[in-house]
Amino acid sequence: MIEVRTGAENMTIDWENLLALEEGRREPTKRIYMWSEPTISIGYSQKPREFALPVIRRPTGGGALVHGWDISFSLVDYKEVWGRSFTDIYRNFSERLVDTFRKMGINVELHKQRGNQTHHYFCFFYPNFGELTVGGKKFVACAMRTLKTAFLVHGSVFLNFDYFMLSQITQVPQEELKGRIVCAEEMGLGKEEILQVLCESL
Repeated sequence: MIEVRTGAENMTIDWENLLALEEGRREPTKRIYMWSEPTISIGYSQKPREFALPVIRRPTGGGALVHGWDISFSLVDYKEVWGRSFTDIYRNFSERLVDTFRKMGINVELHKQRGNQTHHYFCFFYPNFGELTVGGKKFVACAMRTLKTAFLVHGSVFLNFDYFMLSQITQVPQEELKGRIVCAEEMGLGKEEILQVLCESL
């Protein structure tokens, strides 16, 4: 079932789920959700900027991401279940996504290099470790936060884009945006197929 909430609600729920597992108040949790209005989420270490959209800070790192054309997901679980290190957890989770997409005939690649978030304010300019690309373009954006025993990984799959509106928001030319990101619609995938991938992977 997809939850549709504001950006503030979505990020608060993800953070509270992580804290609750860390403190032993809740079992591991997975979510699939959307955003009730176009929203920009920024990484926890980024400086806020003025935009014509609501801006919410994520509990995870990385660059700013424009939501509203995506399906988002989150998984909160124990670190020991997924790997010893941040890198192991990220790789093991992302490889599940890769395998499921490839079963559907979508040739996604797991990006294995660490990006440089100082390169650009927006995250789609630099695929980071653990994220998924198609033909070198970012398709699935992910970010993670670890505590002592628990972790949160959440991210977004781009369903489609209004490139004109995205260009107005980010002040990045449309052609440059199209050269850096790709959405499900451009690959002939619909919402139901993306939901199937997420449900199987999570």
